[in-house]
Amino acid sequence: MNKLLLAVITLAAGLTALAQGTVNLNNNYTPAGAAAKAFVDLTLGVPVPKAQGRVEVLDATGAVISSVKDGSGNLFGADGLFFLGVTEIPNTVAGGGATISIRAWDSLTGATYDAATSKAIASVTLTGLGGGLTPTPTLGVAGNFTGLTLSVIPEPSTVALAALGVAGLFFVARRK
Repeated sequence: MNKLLLAVITLAAGLTALAQGTVNLNNNYTPAGAAAKAFVDLTLGVPVPKAQGRVEVLDATGAVISSVKDGSGNLFGADGLFFLGVTEIPNTVAGGGATISIRAWDSLTGATYDAATSKAIASVTLTGLGGGLTPTPTLGVAGNFTGLTLSVIPEPSTVALAALGVAGLFFVARRK
């Protein structure tokens, strides 16, 4: 009886593993109708240098699913391009879909995504995910990812100082 139970549990675990969708996560492709690859840019048309770029991919629950999970992100493989390889998207079924988030940042402005002041995030809907170890689709074929442009996020103290300046201008204008 114990051997039969163990066999059933092993079979169920194996089928669960095959149900995971896999995708080849990279942005080394040219989106349909575009003239250039889906680069991650510092400013429009200027790719993030390889030595500065970091990227991580999150599933729908917010858990990091790319290979580096400590918050420091994966290094870019080339200027503006990331190559994360075959990645399993949890809780998917073969032929199904999933939504993931791709976050990229300039590591010169912060070691992690949360600390960086130059960063961007994109939500990507993947369709036609495969099962098992075969990465049926790539990010370009299965998703709607067309690239990111990193925006500079001002520090809270900068925003507070700007608000104080606007309030001061309003006060001066009101006194006159």
